[in-house]
Amino acid sequence: MSGTRAGGRGRAQGLYPDLVVLGRYRLVDRVADNGGTSLWRGVDDRLRRPVAVRFMPLDTDKAQELRASAAAASHVTDRRAVPVLDIDQDLVTERLVIVTEWLPGTALGDLLASRPDPMPAREAGTVALEVARFLAAAEAEGVAHGRIRPNSVVVTDTGEVRVRGLGVDSVLYGVEPGDDAVAADLHGVGAILYACLTGRWPAAETGLGLLDGDEAPSGPLLTDGLPPAPVVDRGRVPWPSRVVADVPRELDEVVARSMLTTATPKGRGRYTSVADVVAALQPAPVASAARPKATKRTGWPPVARAAAVVVAVLAAVGLFWLGVSMVTGLGSPAVTTARTDTPRPSTPAASTVSGTPVAPGTRVVPVVSVKDFDPFGDTREENPQLAPLAVDGDPQTAWTTVVYRQPDLSGKPGVGLLLDLGAPRPVSAVDLRLLGNGTDVSILATDDPTKDPSAMRSMAEVTGTGNAIVLRVPRPVTTRYLVVWLTAIPPQGTRYQGGVAEVKVLG
Repeated sequence: MSGTRAGGRGRAQGLYPDLVVLGRYRLVDRVADNGGTSLWRGVDDRLRRPVAVRFMPLDTDKAQELRASAAAASHVTDRRAVPVLDIDQDLVTERLVIVTEWLPGTALGDLLASRPDPMPAREAGTVALEVARFLAAAEAEGVAHGRIRPNSVVVTDTGEVRVRGLGVDSVLYGVEPGDDAVAADLHGVGAILYACLTGRWPAAETGLGLLDGDEAPSGPLLTDGLPPAPVVDRGRVPWPSRVVADVPRELDEVVARSMLTTATPKGRGRYTSVADVVAALQPAPVASAARPKATKRTGWPPVARAAAVVVAVLAAVGLFWLGVSMVTGLGSPAVTTARTDTPRPSTPAASTVSGTPVAPGTRVVPVVSVKDFDPFGDTREENPQLAPLAVDGDPQTAWTTVVYRQPDLSGKPGVGLLLDLGAPRPVSAVDLRLLGNGTDVSILATDDPTKDPSAMRSMAEVTGTGNAIVLRVPRPVTTRYLVVWLTAIPPQGTRYQGGVAEVKVLG
């Protein structure tokens, strides 16, 4: 992501739809002009994917600073990041070009502003925890965001919590609050939690010219659609529990020890790093209880749970479904069979289907090839000769795992099947016929089968399922490869073995 690409030198060219920059990014429409930059939605003509393209004139004082900061941000590979895909200068337009992933979704400020009430504590804490984890990952790479605001956080169409603006916002608009980006990030996490719990944004600037106890007006002081928090005690904002009811003490303390504009708990100081917030939030009420053995969770990763409570509101105002089952088991029927110690049947039955039945006329997506997928095995193979049996249309035949001593694959992260659809195709559901009762299985999507499974997109997952299930996603996902990923397998006598008798991909 360096060097200079140009189609020729000369007078600076203006920006317009259908213009191709850096030889591959075709502009579609202008999104915004701010901070001395112009942001466009575009398309990567080589990879046929949507992108966001930001331009800054090369003769601007901040151009080189922005380039260096964005380059540093590109090294942060946390899944909650909005990846920087390309950075270069284009001599045709005489502009610095920064290309990032196009992020379809709803900004947190807009999402909170659309709600009649603040988020419940569990969901609020989950959002804050995801933001804190991202900032901690960035901090580990020596990068700070420096300007976390409500719309820095986005809940995607698939329900993931993502953070944007790393390496860009602090250069364009300055660090907020103060001038220490690391301290600003710590404050920002607390402020995000405050906003989720109260529906109000705690202003970074103290002393708004109000009398103690007065509430700041809305209107011009709105921040990303949110009214400001009340101001008390010489410009400080009160703890969330003094603004709304039913805020857990643990979350109150996380806010108080993170933000620069609140009083700290008696006898306790402020956190020194975002990692402290991560550690504090993990055991707090946001943490999931021990997962049930027979709970189905369809949709996207656990980070999506925070958006579940807003689904009904968003649907009512004509927005899209942000994700399902953000709280374990919410909105999903429980699988009717739990893990047992009964022997594995030789063939799967079809009587324990969970989830919505496949609608008549649903399009079946052809599977071009299938092979075993065992990236963590000693030999990187797991009965490869049996893999074709999972797509042969015969439920009497199956691909099976090897025999393990423990249901968790004796500590191995997982094993499964890699399905090649031949080209990127929309997938709305996967119909599985498994061996035995008590399998934990995820459906992963990727365009790069060499990736680590943890870096692939989780479409749906279920724990403790029976031997037949349809796993759906709220919106079709376009992908070339699917992985049927087993992370726990049923008993077979005194040992454990799982398998896939039939897999059908539905468009």
